[in-house]
Amino acid sequence: MRVLAAMASMCLLTGCGGWFSGKPAGGGSADIRVSGVPFYPQKGFRCGPSAMAAMLQWSGLDLTPASLDGRFMGEMDDPRVTLVDTTRQAGRLAYPVSGMEALEAELAAGHPVLILENLGVAADPLWNCTVAIGYEGGGARFLVNGGDEPAKQMSKGLLERLWAETNYWGMVVLRPGEMPATARQTDMVAAAHGLESAGRHWEAVLAYDAVLSRWPNDATAQMGLGSSLQLLGDLHGAADAFRAAAAESRDPAPALEALSHVAAEIGDQPTLPKKASINSAN
Repeated sequence: MRVLAAMASMCLLTGCGGWFSGKPAGGGSADIRVSGVPFYPQKGFRCGPSAMAAMLQWSGLDLTPASLDGRFMGEMDDPRVTLVDTTRQAGRLAYPVSGMEALEAELAAGHPVLILENLGVAADPLWNCTVAIGYEGGGARFLVNGGDEPAKQMSKGLLERLWAETNYWGMVVLRPGEMPATARQTDMVAAAHGLESAGRHWEAVLAYDAVLSRWPNDATAQMGLGSSLQLLGDLHGAADAFRAAAAESRDPAPALEALSHVAAEIGDQPTLPKKASINSAN
């Protein structure tokens, strides 16, 4: 699973999922404002804790900026690692959002978006976290919680210019099992694996299950589901997941090995899927 672990980190930190190619829900014609997003003034260098607390509290967790200060203490470098890790450690799905169309789509779906801006220059960055909560005029103006002002109006051009300095890095924070409006298969698997890597195995199960409800033949998600279920003690569920992964994978060997270990713990002989048995014989 090392390749998947690397993918999970890189997709969030570099925005490797690419641009959203669909249309914003509602066609971008209506004024949109996400409800229930708390506002915390970003005093001093508290933009990270303030934005992160707002996103996590909107997702249903009782957290404040003060409770997150320690994670951002002395944070002078690029804060993306801390933002992603904080989300995963809290048991929430961190999913990348990149580009204005994707931003509008998530807002129209009722999801606030944490945006990382660079208020300095490339050689001397001044990182700033802001939370986009809506747009007006068909997307001509955006509403952002930042600085000491809630729902501050910002022109699309200005927001895009500031956001471009971080290669349009942003993320939504969702409960495991929820699906972003701009969900892409590879990025969803990577986001679910991020929860697994953080030791949030039950949340990872929910996230993998959401992936498989839309993309039922994803062998990587089946492997991740099996691994999380095994660590939670659901050996029969893990065996079923590994068996499904072996049936769908081009290389069933890892899934079959995992299945054999689980079967040994159960005290049973593994039932191999027909496709995997044929592939293994070849």
